[in-house]
Formats: sequence, C-alpha cells, structure tokens
Amino acid sequence: MHSKHSGIKNFLTFSRGERNGIMFLIFIIIVLIFAPFLYRSYITPIPSDSSLFNAKADSFFSSLKLKPDESIAANTNPIEREEVKQPKEIAYFFFDPNNVQVEDMVHLGLSVKQALVVQKYRDRGGIFRSPTEFAKVYVIDSILFHKLKPWIKINDSALKVQQQNKYDSTKKNEQVSISVELNTTDTLELIKIKGIGRAFARRIIAYRCLLGGYANIHQLSEVYGIKPELIKEISHFITIDSSRIKTINLNLVTYEELKRHPYLTEYQAKAIIYYRSKVGTLRNVRELVDNKILPNDKFLSLKKYLVVF
Repeated sequence: MHSKHSGIKNFLTFSRGERNGIMFLIFIIIVLIFAPFLYRSYITPIPSDSSLFNAKADSFFSSLKLKPDESIAANTNPIEREEVKQPKEIAYFFFDPNNVQVEDMVHLGLSVKQALVVQKYRDRGGIFRSPTEFAKVYVIDSILFHKLKPWIKINDSALKVQQQNKYDSTKKNEQVSISVELNTTDTLELIKIKGIGRAFARRIIAYRCLLGGYANIHQLSEVYGIKPELIKEISHFITIDSSRIKTINLNLVTYEELKRHPYLTEYQAKAIIYYRSKVGTLRNVRELVDNKILPNDKFLSLKKYLVVF
C-alpha cells in the first residue's frame, strides 16, 4: 500500500521527454521577452511625431523641380511660328481682303492662324463683297474689325472678274454630261446622277440582278420609290445596252431559278417546267403563248429574257 508522500513524489517527478518539453517552452518565453529590445536595435521606427515626418517629406518633394520635356518643346511648332514671324509693331495700310497676302495680314495685326483662316476661306471660293462680310469670318472679332474697317478697300472690277470666273466654272461643271450604262454600272456611278441617292442606287442594282438586266428605262418605275417624274429627269443621263441582258434558256432552267424572276409567278414557272417535261424540248419561245402557258402581255415583257437552244 503506497503512502501519501509517495503519491506526491510521483506527481512531481517528470519523464525525460517532459523535461525536454519544459526546457523548450522556457527558451521560447525568453526569446519573446527579449524580442522587442532586439527589434528596436536593428529597425529604425517611423517617427512618432507625424508633424516632423511630414515636414521632412515636404522638404524632399519641394527640392524636386519639374523640368519640361525639352524634346517636346523642340518639336512643338505652333501655327503662329510657321512661315511668318509676328511683327513687333502693327502697320496699317489699305488692303483688299480678297487678295491680301498672309504676311500683309499679319502686319495688320492678325495672328498667323487668323490670316490662314481667311486664306482658306478664299481658297474654297469665298468672296468678300463688302467690309461687313470680312467681319463675318469667325476669327475676326469686333475689336479687330473696328481697327481694320477704315483700311479695307475692295476692288470692284477685280471682284466682278472673280465672280465671273466662279460662275463660268460652275456653269462648265453643270455642262459636263454624265452617261451611265444601266446594265453594267455600279452604285458609285449611279449616285453621280442628281436625284439618285444611295438607297435608290442599291435598289436599282438589286432589281437588275433579279431581272437579269434592263431592257428599257421604263422598267425603273418597277423599282420601289422611283416615280415617273424622276425617270424623266434622269433619262438623258442613262443608256441601256440590251446585249448585256442575262437570258434564260427554257430548255435548261430549273423551277427554282425560273420562279425567282419578278415577271413570273410560281404557278407560271411550274407550268413552263411541266410543259417542257411533256414536249421534251422547246423549239421556240412563242410556244408558251400558243399553248396558253403565258398570256400575251406577260410574254411581251419576258421575251427579251427567254431563249431556246
């Protein structure tokens, strides 16, 4: 029977493994105790005084100076520096805004950019008929115009010649005839004709594909949206080469191909194919009328598109 003291002794006695564990735990505790001192020795902390830190940061950034990109500055060539140098003093003199040179406009107080805008306006056919019209150029403000107005002198004789040349040029362009062959043209050529826009041009080409080609100009009335009045206006610009028509060989055509033609119904296409299956080979397109497969008016519309061989 064990005594009371032997039980306490057993409780306080450790095995070798338990002793090793205790020693490792003590080592960890010691490391944790001294870790803050080691950290402060090797790591420089951020100053606790935020104002001091901010002052040092501001001092650093203020020492940096923004330097412009010299390469960009060298390559920059604003319009004011091109070709004409801005004069130091403005010299007023009489001038005609219809022919005054860019250099002279600069001497009158315009910037190079303003002078070039005036030049571009004239290059596009613009004419100044009075000093007031010169003020309408958007780069000429009221203050500048007030200074220049007493010096503006428009040469009436030169203006008449200029206007006549412009009129003659316009008249000459109007007299240039446009001739479009309807069975070979494309949309780009068609839209050159006044009255035919892109939508009409696309419809005309699409309907030509369905027909196989146009036999006469009046077939344009079958195109959606095109009225007889428009056909009359454009008729002298259009030619038709009927030899360009894509014909249908009645002895070889299929039902699917035949029924797509806008002048034939599905029933009529089926009747033609049935008739061909009975006779074997058609010898003349007139057989379709003689055998009452097509009415005469329909045959007259179709005869330029039908062949047999």
